[in-house]
Amino acid sequence: MKYKFKLGFTAVVLASFAALSEAQDKTTLDLLVSKGIITRHEADSVAKKAVAVTAKEKTTKSVKLIGRVQTQYENISTSETINGLKNELGTKSDFLMRRIFLGMNADIGSGWSATVIADFCRSSSNYLEYAYISKKYDGEFLSGIADIGYKKVYFNLEEYTSASKLLSIERSLASRYFSEDNNGRRLGLGGRHTGIYWQGKTPVEGLDYGLSITNSYSNNPSSIPDGAKDGLLYAFNVSYSDRINGDISLKAGLNTAFTNSMNTAGSAGDQGGYLIGLNPYITLTAYGFNLWGEFLMANIEDAKNAFSENATPMGVNIGMEYRFDIGELGALAPTVRYSWLDTDGRGTKVSDGIRNAYGESTFDRGQSVYAGLNWYISGNSLKFQIGYEYAKLEGSPTNPSISQDAHANAVRAQMQVLF
Repeated sequence: MKYKFKLGFTAVVLASFAALSEAQDKTTLDLLVSKGIITRHEADSVAKKAVAVTAKEKTTKSVKLIGRVQTQYENISTSETINGLKNELGTKSDFLMRRIFLGMNADIGSGWSATVIADFCRSSSNYLEYAYISKKYDGEFLSGIADIGYKKVYFNLEEYTSASKLLSIERSLASRYFSEDNNGRRLGLGGRHTGIYWQGKTPVEGLDYGLSITNSYSNNPSSIPDGAKDGLLYAFNVSYSDRINGDISLKAGLNTAFTNSMNTAGSAGDQGGYLIGLNPYITLTAYGFNLWGEFLMANIEDAKNAFSENATPMGVNIGMEYRFDIGELGALAPTVRYSWLDTDGRGTKVSDGIRNAYGESTFDRGQSVYAGLNWYISGNSLKFQIGYEYAKLEGSPTNPSISQDAHANAVRAQMQVLF
């Protein structure tokens, strides 16, 4: 069923692209006629030779094609030391297609639109990236955009920042812990959820707000995953942005979330416990510098020690990039990022925080440093990235007397094309 959907989806997108091409050809022919270069009869004769492909519904104003291709190379080595005994877990070295996105956005008119994007790289049944219907409001007392469907909640700045615009190749140790799929350690708080979203503007210029009511479980657009509960996740965000002058812009915000059914394995047994999440952040762009930072915290009911104690995991991300032009070759940008994580006894593995790394033992806390170089050949539309990340995890989440740590070294390179 999944592959039939993908083939059908591809056909629809290609048909939409053909429709756009045909419309452009007609515009060109009409222009040639108006300039007296060709006659109307000649233009009609050429047009008849083309196959016209149009949207099924006449109310559709336009259809936009959306695509992304990311090709990546990775080399990742991991070692763990438990009570003085070192264990080399091995090295992973391979090329991979990181993302292949294909989708479309349809403008229905009167402020209505729909967006559907699929990722052809995902091996599971969860191949949808986004699927939602939007309504834009621009009234005297209410202004903003309402979305109904499947998209990312506003929690964890690095997580809901598009992967096409990340300063690093992969997201951080802390971000992956808070937002990747729940597995008994990671929280699954961020990421994509199905529900209702609103992002609005206030009368105060630069002051925006948003709220959403979604399923508490993530990354499952149309069915409840095994073991999950059908509780709801309530999220609220507020931000203020200001452009001080042409070279300096600042944004500060706060994302919050609450659910009484965490839907994360290892939390309050089969009942699901409450979760309260806080995520303040700040971004600053000035004179070629791009700086950002965020704090992540979640208080979770009965999340550790056999569901007997609450846990309060915390994380920090801080990043910076400096971009400078290199003429016709585009722009170069050295970048660094630091990430810190404390699970408060809930636990994490190296494989939880470093994508595709090997991991066996569970640790209580960790930190990582990423350093890389981004080459913006044509902005984010054509970009090459290379970077190195070092991560260290330590401490036992259940027994402080155990001496243990882990080290991971990851080298990645990635090429990206957007269209």
